[in-house]
Amino acid sequence: MAFRRPFLLVGGVLVLCVLLAATVFAVGTPEPTVTLENQDNETHYVTVYTVSDEDVAGYLNFEVTTDDGDRRLVTYEDLVWPRYYENVTLVDDGVNTQTFIVKPGETKHGIVNEWSQGDVTVYIDERGPERKHDNSRTVSCGSRGQSHSLTLQEAGSGSSISCAGGFGWIFR
Repeated sequence: MAFRRPFLLVGGVLVLCVLLAATVFAVGTPEPTVTLENQDNETHYVTVYTVSDEDVAGYLNFEVTTDDGDRRLVTYEDLVWPRYYENVTLVDDGVNTQTFIVKPGETKHGIVNEWSQGDVTVYIDERGPERKHDNSRTVSCGSRGQSHSLTLQEAGSGSSISCAGGFGWIFR
């Protein structure tokens, strides 16, 4: 009997380690990971905002420059069409913001800072030194373990979003 106790103890510890590792991988990273690949010959400025829900995202206020050179205020909903505005600048206070500068041929990896579970992530992509608005994306995955990939190109941007993570897959 004394001979089995160490084996049972070691076996129990191994089972706990496996369960802990599975839990960490199942839930994923707390914040979304971001991959930005620039296949364009221009630098891209990708600004990431996090807000509490899609309604808040739609009513974010930005100052932009029009094709005529005028500065005016628009909401995020006005930024659906690319290349109509330049120098898109958020004017609302209290919104988590970070900008990635991605040079031609460069791939950048990062995380969405200050993201909390349930938050919505908003991407604004501007192209070239004049910072022409190229693309806008809203990601509304609420779970941990998200992966956001954006491919930045001259003809527009493509994206891949993975909303993995959480324990939902166990209870299906």
